[in-house]
Amino acid sequence: MKIFIKSFLILFTINLISCASAAGVKFQKGEKFNPKTSKVVTMAVFDMSQNKVGDTEDETIKLFGSIASAQVGSIYSSLIPGGEATLKAAEAVGVKDDLDKAMGNLTEAVVNANSVDFKTTEVFAKIAIKVGAEALAFPLVSGGKDALLADGGVVYRFVIYDIRNPGIQYIAQSEPAQLNKFFYEKADENQKKAMVSTTATNSINALFDKIKEELNKEKEAK
Repeated sequence: MKIFIKSFLILFTINLISCASAAGVKFQKGEKFNPKTSKVVTMAVFDMSQNKVGDTEDETIKLFGSIASAQVGSIYSSLIPGGEATLKAAEAVGVKDDLDKAMGNLTEAVVNANSVDFKTTEVFAKIAIKVGAEALAFPLVSGGKDALLADGGVVYRFVIYDIRNPGIQYIAQSEPAQLNKFFYEKADENQKKAMVSTTATNSINALFDKIKEELNKEKEAK
């Protein structure tokens, strides 16, 4: 009976956290918005809470990077390898040491609606030219797995930065994704993994559903 109740509670919780939808995602077009962009490369996930590239051992950050790369390939028909490959590209053109600072400047611009300075644009442009991209896609996250249990939860953001006409094309931002501590602590290890994966995946998918919805609106309006 206890096992049944425990399983029921976990399934009930997963159902609750499965309701993330595109309706709760914020989407903001920038002055440089260009729906004709096609060659886009996905950068490595940047953790805004640490102000550095996300921990690739964290399952939620790894998941975000994987989904983001697949979605960029789908939305932009882009086959340019991204993720960790962009870090190698940054190293090859001599800007790897400048990348975290440039990313910090970008996140500040995203949060405070500022413009990105010339030095930051220069860093991004060198990477884009190296990989043959017109724009860079930035998956930004406010924390990893542990942050899902924190009071503020985790916010997933996705930013497209145009290189040919330097500036932010658009910013998408999810609602905070959060785990219920009570149910999480009652779960076994497999159930915890399922809860973490479901929570992160639903929030990330909602983010990209909104992006595709908005981009499709733009195409239909043309």
